[in-house]
Amino acid sequence: MSRFTITRGNFGTFATLILCDTTTGARAEIALRGATLNSYAVPHAGGLLNVVSGYETPEDFAVLKGSRSRIMAPWSNRIQHSRYTFHGQTLELPKNPAKPHILHGFVGNVDFDVIEQRTTADGAAATFSTMALRPGAFQGYPFSVDVQVTYALTAQGLMVEIAAQNVGDEDAPFGCGWHPYFRIGDNGIDHLRLSVPCRQKVVTDPELIPVPDDSAFIAIEEAGEFDFRPDAQGNGRMLGGLFIDGAFAHLDADEKGISRSWIQDDQAGVKLTVLQKGGLMHVFTGDRRSLAMEPVQFMTNAFNRPECREAITLRAGHECRFIFGVEVQAAN
Repeated sequence: MSRFTITRGNFGTFATLILCDTTTGARAEIALRGATLNSYAVPHAGGLLNVVSGYETPEDFAVLKGSRSRIMAPWSNRIQHSRYTFHGQTLELPKNPAKPHILHGFVGNVDFDVIEQRTTADGAAATFSTMALRPGAFQGYPFSVDVQVTYALTAQGLMVEIAAQNVGDEDAPFGCGWHPYFRIGDNGIDHLRLSVPCRQKVVTDPELIPVPDDSAFIAIEEAGEFDFRPDAQGNGRMLGGLFIDGAFAHLDADEKGISRSWIQDDQAGVKLTVLQKGGLMHVFTGDRRSLAMEPVQFMTNAFNRPECREAITLRAGHECRFIFGVEVQAAN
């Protein structure tokens, strides 16, 4: 029997795939709805620790309550007033009377197809695909973009890649991200140490829209209590009761372009690292039971920022990729 396996499962009426490491017991369960990771359990203290705070019930999943582990595309986080202009055309996205700005894209509530499954001696991977983004399918997005999401479980952790291909005849605006919530046990997040090695913090208005132009970025040295760079010993800073709902930019990266942000539970002796290649790290403390650490390609409201126009433009016939993942290990 191969060390790594892929099996079918269900979360209520929602079909899932389960990637498993039969040697360690590590397992990741991904729903076809939205290509959504609803749990990721890793070995810890003689058992398994689920570090992803997913949907508690299928009913919550059906309405995307909390956008837990949501794949965000064709944009991430907010678009101001649910409106943007692209190539001279102003486009109106669906409006929610309860929220002034539309959130998190369209694919979270779309059923993906499984187009590839593979297991090797080194891991298990599955690719989920949707062609749902087409003219007329979603108000305010008259573009043709195929989206694929690949999850790969190895002995080192869980890696994810979002690939988007513009299959239309004209340029399309596109950006993506991931909205996972992480937890280490049932004691909330206030005792966790957070580290986001970066150079800048994004400044927003009271509605969490980044302010215009270069004023949207401040040096992390000026961010005060929001400076979560590691200390001289490499430790993060304790969250305490601090509320966070914002992004960190110009992430420090290694020679392969990989950035690492992490949380650490000194009591449990667990360190969880979110890896990403490029982009920003958005952190949200939410209900304080779990912490959202969201790798995103572009800043919030990028569709409306002139300086982001070239970056968010996916040319006809071209594709883009965004890579991120999770590793869990014993804390030093």
